[in-house]
Amino acid sequence: MTVQIGEMDSEVTVIDGELPLNETQIAKLVQLVIKQLQKEQQDSQRGKEATTLKRGVAPPARVGG
Repeated sequence: MTVQIGEMDSEVTVIDGELPLNETQIAKLVQLVIKQLQKEQQDSQRGKEATTLKRGVAPPARVGG
């Protein structure tokens, strides 16, 4: 099946001073951004904890039973 695409036009209108999203959409977007920032912060903290040397003694390991 052959598909030929010639030209496609799209028109977008933006009105100065007005938000293109309603309050519910903005609230959802803000929540998504907050969740992503928290996830990135947790990942960063886990990375720091994984590479930090800690003082302490581990229980002896039994080798060869």
